[in-house]
This record gives sequence, C-alpha cells and structure tokens, in this order.
Amino acid sequence: MKLKEFDFKLPNEEKRRKKIILTSISLITVMLIITIASTFAYYQSIESQNPINSEVGTFSSGDIIFAVTIDGVESQTFPTKEGGYVAKNVNCDKGASAIWDNNLWNIEVGNITQSKTTCNINFISETGTLNYEILAQFGGKVAIVEAPTNTFTSISQTTDKLMYKMGDDYGISYYYRGARTLLNNNLIFAGFQWKITRINGDGTIRIMYNGTEEQYNQSGTVNMNGTNTQIIGTYAYNTNYLDNKYIGYMYGGTNGTASTSRVQAITNTTSSTTKVQLDNWYATNIANKESGVTSKIVDRIFCNDRQLRSEVGGGATGAGYGTISTIYASSYRLFANKIPTLKCGQKNDRFTVNENAKGNGSLTYPIGIITADEVALAGGIVGTGNSTYYLFTNQYYWTLSPIDYDGLSARVWIVYRSGELAVDNSYDLIGLRPYLTLDSNLQVTGSGSATDPFKVIT
Repeated sequence: MKLKEFDFKLPNEEKRRKKIILTSISLITVMLIITIASTFAYYQSIESQNPINSEVGTFSSGDIIFAVTIDGVESQTFPTKEGGYVAKNVNCDKGASAIWDNNLWNIEVGNITQSKTTCNINFISETGTLNYEILAQFGGKVAIVEAPTNTFTSISQTTDKLMYKMGDDYGISYYYRGARTLLNNNLIFAGFQWKITRINGDGTIRIMYNGTEEQYNQSGTVNMNGTNTQIIGTYAYNTNYLDNKYIGYMYGGTNGTASTSRVQAITNTTSSTTKVQLDNWYATNIANKESGVTSKIVDRIFCNDRQLRSEVGGGATGAGYGTISTIYASSYRLFANKIPTLKCGQKNDRFTVNENAKGNGSLTYPIGIITADEVALAGGIVGTGNSTYYLFTNQYYWTLSPIDYDGLSARVWIVYRSGELAVDNSYDLIGLRPYLTLDSNLQVTGSGSATDPFKVIT
C-alpha cells in the first residue's frame, strides 16, 4: 500500500547533524522547526507551511517524507492534537531516527544523511493505552492541577488518592501521590512487578521495581512490604567514600584517586557501585528478552543532581571536590525549603544512553533509580515516617540524589524503612529498586489495582 506522502525539504548542508521538529499539526498547517547544531551554537529557523509538498527557504525537494496511517489505514492528514489518537510508533529509513511527542504533538527527526528519507508514523486510538488509562483515573489532563502551596511540607495522608502535574525536562509531568491501597499504579511487565510513579513530560512512563511476576501469580496481589520489593541482595551506593566524587552515579578518575577539581569530580568516566549492579541486573533480566519487550523501554533522563547548594540560592556550600565539606542542591530543596523538582539542573547530571539532546549519553543501559525529589512528590518527607504511601516497603533503599560530603564520607538520600527521606553514607549496604522508562503508547489490560495490575500486551 502506497502511503500519502507529506514532503518536506531540508537544507543541503550539514544534514547529518540536523533535527526536524514538526509541531502544531492540524488538518491544514504545520510548524516546521529546523535546528542545526554545531559545536558552539544552535541556529533555528521557523516557518508555517502546508504539510503537503511544502517548500521552506532554500530546502532541497524531497529530503524527508512523512507517511501517515491511522488505525492501520493510510491518511492524507495528521490527526489533530487531543483528537483521541496517539502515535504508536515512528520508523524512518536510511539510518534516520525519530521521536514523536504526544504531549507536545511534534516529531523530532535526526541523522538525516540521504534524500528521500521516509518516516512512517502509525497513529492508534489512545483508549486502552497505559498513558490514557493512568490519566483517566483522575479525569484526564484537563482535570489535573499543580499541587497546592505547602503540599510537600508534610507527608501524604492515608486518604490521598492524587495525581498532580509539574514541569520536567521534557514538558509537563503527571505524578502519583498518596496511599498505596488507593492508587491504581501497579504494572506487570517483562516478568516483573512495577510501581508506576509518573508520566514524563513527553508522555513516556516511569516505573519502579516491585518484585517478580511469579510472586504476584503465587499470592494474587502485588508486593507491599519486604525484601521482595527490591532486587536480591544489598549494595553500597559506592564502596569508596572518601571524596566528593563518590556522590556520583558516575565520576572522574579511577577508584581510590583523589579529585583535584570540581570538573574532574563530576566527569562521567567511572561507574559507581550502584550503576555496576543495575547494569548487571538489566543485562541479565531485561536485555536478553525478545525485542517485543526491550523495544518498549525508552531512553530518558535519570537525574543525579550534583549542583551545589550555592548554585540554587542556598548559600555557601563548599567546592564539590576532594575531601572539602560540601552541601548539594537537594539539601536546600528537600530539607530547607520542602520544594522538590523534576528538572535536572545540569546536562552533565542527566544520565541517558543515546539521548543527547537533553541527556549526557553516558549510560550503558537505560536504567537508574528514583530521585529523592520524586520520593517527596509521592508522599515522603525528611524526618517523618510514612507507612501508607506507595513507596513505603519497610525496607531501606537508595535514591539517586546526593546530599553532601560531610568531611568523612560521601552521603546520599535514601528511603528509610519507616518511609521517610533520610541520609546514608555511600558505603552502607542497602536495597536497590531498578527504575525504567516505558514507551507512552503501550496497550494494556487490567485496572492497575493490587489484585488486577496493568499488564502490557506484547
């Protein structure tokens, strides 16, 4: 079947490093944004055009072609935003790559090296997708608001069944907050149980390890407490601790060598103990599965925020390298101000595999752990236990957020066994709960409850 072609034209020069972003798509016009990246600068050109056989500036004809299907049927138009459809997948030929953002309703295309590059976009009804089912529990996006002022100065309550919105590095994120017995945020995927924590700003979905599918099948309900909610064993965040650099998911220099500058301390060359363990778990339990599983996992930011407290307005904090006592930005947000964030301040701290537009491209696998800020959004707080919110397991487990180097050890936020946010030395042995990101348009069954979790249709 020959698909209807939406023909766009790209500049002749520098095609290898271009991104095409198609935004504001309607039945009549689109906005075409071309970003040309060089070492030191970005050039952006914006034109509004008819999507069929349009010409923009000095572009060469036919450099990129968009072909559209809706529910498997070829279409002469793109569906409208909020029109009940989402892009299930985008496939480009000739080595090009593309990401469709259902929240912003745009497409990014990169690595265009040949003319007549074609990208096929397959739209499906959003009903029955995981993203849709999550939001529908709370009346859809239009009904979800930002959290009221001072929400995070206290724990979530036993009656809380909430979803709020907040900006992240990709757009507007929608996150769960409240009691585990009330929230329908349970998922079975890839042979494991997961807790859904939030929808990222681009519509992708963040999930946290909660045990094996076998455990669910045996009991008929998802895990609530105990060591089954984390991978087998306990681990140091970093077995080394006598340097600021060991607050990093990755860091500069080899183990045991002192950092002599902040730049060196936060250079991403050596993996932390935590990263090594998570990479091993992913390689053993996820990477070897069929493509129908691995293709559903996407590469998005895991934030290891190494900003200094002084860099976010929190006053003098230390130099951030060697054995100089230093306080990091999360201390100011979560201990002093009680204002968590989903934005990661430094690109160097935004850990990704290949996603280089916003991330650092330093990871081997698309796996991380939850941030302390996300724990606060879910219902945790410093110094107060909470045994009812959905991240409580009656166990200790690591977050990805550093708090300080206190002159004796690198220290990182953890979730304490009481459910509160607490601080631990990097060398202590506690639990790990892997964190993944799923594609936004997975078809699912189930209601998300503890006894009827969502299940991804492979």
